[in-house]
Amino acid sequence: MGASWTRSFRKEFQLKKLPLFPATLELLLEPRWYLPPWVWLLYRLSALVYTLAWCIHSGLLFASPKWLILLCHLTYCILGVYYLIALVNLIAMLVCIRCFCRREVKKKSSVRLCVPDSLDTSEGAPHTESSRLWVEQWTLLRLTPPPLALSLRLQWLLQVIVSTFSLTVSVLYWSINYPVSHHPIRPFSINLHVVNSAQVLLELFLSATPVHLVHYVYLLAAGVLYLLFVLVFWLGGFTNMNGQPYVYRVLDFGGNPVLATLCTLGFSLVCLPLFHFVLWNVHLLRERLARGPRGRRFALRREAWWWGNVGGLSPFLTAAPDPEVLVFASREGEPQLLRALSHGYCSMTTESPANGHSSVSA
Repeated sequence: MGASWTRSFRKEFQLKKLPLFPATLELLLEPRWYLPPWVWLLYRLSALVYTLAWCIHSGLLFASPKWLILLCHLTYCILGVYYLIALVNLIAMLVCIRCFCRREVKKKSSVRLCVPDSLDTSEGAPHTESSRLWVEQWTLLRLTPPPLALSLRLQWLLQVIVSTFSLTVSVLYWSINYPVSHHPIRPFSINLHVVNSAQVLLELFLSATPVHLVHYVYLLAAGVLYLLFVLVFWLGGFTNMNGQPYVYRVLDFGGNPVLATLCTLGFSLVCLPLFHFVLWNVHLLRERLARGPRGRRFALRREAWWWGNVGGLSPFLTAAPDPEVLVFASREGEPQLLRALSHGYCSMTTESPANGHSSVSA
């Protein structure tokens, strides 16, 4: 564990991990564990409805646009936007895969599957030369038009920001704000400062989205933008919902500039990297569990999930749940094509080599 953790840590500081697009595009769309597509879709929809309901409740409760100046409220609204974008991206990809597979089956212009009698299709069986799938032709599908590619980048950026900010908001509220303000504990406060962190941790654990330490630069940029807003808010003479000339008491640059400056530096240079580091370790724990002997049984068989469960191609030779294996091919880091025969696991045919019946196999 220690050696593997050290290797993972050293690999994080690479410029190739800075762009908001993974080498395996589908990681931004699929679950890390085996969940049927309709369950994964239902989870996305439920998370969106729950979060938006609380956002609407918050707006009606405060009845003032000033409620958005608080970081906890703003972060939770961004969480709702993230769920919305993730849901739209998932639906778009599911429809894309399903339509593609149906279209190819109807055209009867896919590939023939030559399977020797000795082929062992059981899980974990070795794929030798005698058990290869011989393909007459293979089909490519245009994967992501520019709008979807940009939407996936935005989805990952929002998850990076909202996950770390949610943990930061929760810890700072209960350690600094609550002991001073002595606000009564209400369901509203519990949701904003406890459930919010539970939501982002659950999202990280269920999804296959990776976490990279180098993405702290995006967190720093977001933190600086919010702190600039706080500074402009004070310089402009605006007031919060209580009529005070600051957003937070600890960020009162007029009354206590030294404390405000220290809090600003602590937030940007200590809290954000610290909680981002925590999330990175949660991500490592998720991957360790998924690749372990027990968790491997529940991990997603990625080719089978996309081409079998989503595309409707069956039977399916399931591969190991390795997130480094591509399901969707890419060129120079940009998503270009969806390879229907990715790594020899997915094949379409309109005629079964065994019995001659019309079928679809992979």
